[in-house]
Amino acid sequence: MKRTLFPLLALIAVVCSCQGNSTSYVIKGTVRLADCEGCEVYLRHGRTTDTSVVQGGKFRFEGVAEEPEVARVIVFGPQMPKPNGPVVLEPGTIQVTVSEEMTVAKGTPLNNDLSALRAEIDDPRSPRYNRQLFAGHPNDILGVSPMLVLGRGNKPVFDSLYALAGDFVRNHPDIVREHERLEQLERTAIGAMFTDFTIEHGNADGSPASLSDYVGKGKYVLVDFWASWCGPCKEEMPVLKEVYKRFKGDRFEIVGIAVSDKRADTEAIVPELGITWPVIYDAQSIPTEIYGINAIPHIILFGPDGRIVARELRGEKIAETLSPLL
Repeated sequence: MKRTLFPLLALIAVVCSCQGNSTSYVIKGTVRLADCEGCEVYLRHGRTTDTSVVQGGKFRFEGVAEEPEVARVIVFGPQMPKPNGPVVLEPGTIQVTVSEEMTVAKGTPLNNDLSALRAEIDDPRSPRYNRQLFAGHPNDILGVSPMLVLGRGNKPVFDSLYALAGDFVRNHPDIVREHERLEQLERTAIGAMFTDFTIEHGNADGSPASLSDYVGKGKYVLVDFWASWCGPCKEEMPVLKEVYKRFKGDRFEIVGIAVSDKRADTEAIVPELGITWPVIYDAQSIPTEIYGINAIPHIILFGPDGRIVARELRGEKIAETLSPLL
């Protein structure tokens, strides 16, 4: 009898323990919008989108989060989409109200903190809002976004926040990626020697292509990191064509590097855009990770010796930088 009872009690203890640590959440939503009966409501978190429908001015979501995460509730109505706001998916019942002004979530600890701060400071993009949010949540999910907003592209600020952050924030994938990117930006700052890379089939004929095939060979080299799907990249092409026409020669070259793009798409658009300078195809994320690039187009000027002369050149600034040198 004892042998039978002990495993049964152990099983009950395990079940109870699991239930006690449950991370299930329930979202009970109220929509205060005109003509929105039957509207679709999206709950977007990570790469997942859950869907509900407004019935009687209400909607509902249920789910389980492995750990608290920030989601967004979006209501698609007659004038869609309606204002949306952050909702923290955490254990408990979350009351969400969607109005013309904003989406407010309450009922659980992190959502209560977030809604209280938004009531005090109505601009979530302001430095004050983000500083205050991080100060109150240096070691949970609410500390991640303000750290990225305040420290993105600014290593001293990011490092100062990193020193104050707890392990949860430091180890969050978004923070890890930004930390690594800023380290790469520092290694490839103005004045630093270029960092080489090789793309296995990067040349037009399918042979390997390296940055060192062009950089460090005695010329100024303007390297344009771009993609066929990138609108601003295509808008920059007329400027680059004019610069190439004006400065091309023994002392100057342009090299295009196609990143995060399908090779066939790049090959198709090169003649369409009238690109006559060398292009390294199919580089994907290799160069953007090396040079800490998080948005394209990103244009870097390398000197004759291979050192970085300027970064993030755009528009008229390109010719203004080149003219004194050439």
